[in-house]
Amino acid sequence: MQSSTRQNLRRWLAFGPAAFALAGSIAAHAAPSSSGDIHGRISAAETALIKAISTHDTALLRRTVGSLGPMIEDALKRKKAGGQVSSCDMAAHSLGFAGKSLSDAIALRGKERKLLMDDARQAAADFDRDMSACDAQAGQKTGNHAGVAQALRAL
Repeated sequence: MQSSTRQNLRRWLAFGPAAFALAGSIAAHAAPSSSGDIHGRISAAETALIKAISTHDTALLRRTVGSLGPMIEDALKRKKAGGQVSSCDMAAHSLGFAGKSLSDAIALRGKERKLLMDDARQAAADFDRDMSACDAQAGQKTGNHAGVAQALRAL
């Protein structure tokens, strides 16, 4: 059974707008996340990190730091491509570094532990500064993000 060229043309004309709509929606989902979305994810990671520190839950600490990895990798790719790195990206990096330093410090004793704890405290102070800038960038009210530093001091 052979179909006519006219019927094939109608099928392609009907399929065309749907294909363009599908391609547009895929491109929209593949676009970088908005600063509000990143801000929310970093705030959730901050809360989880504070909880992990206060309950001495190393598994939660590792999961939280791991969840920041894709955001940090995206920022590094943008930087290597010549793009801008936002203050929210810097906040994610600072929070991840604080968590990783603390995770390593938990496993050690002595001078090495003290050095890693100092690194974690410095990264927490950097996170406080970067997150305040991220609040402003996302259009949020500037909040107090010193909870990570306070939890580290309590250790």
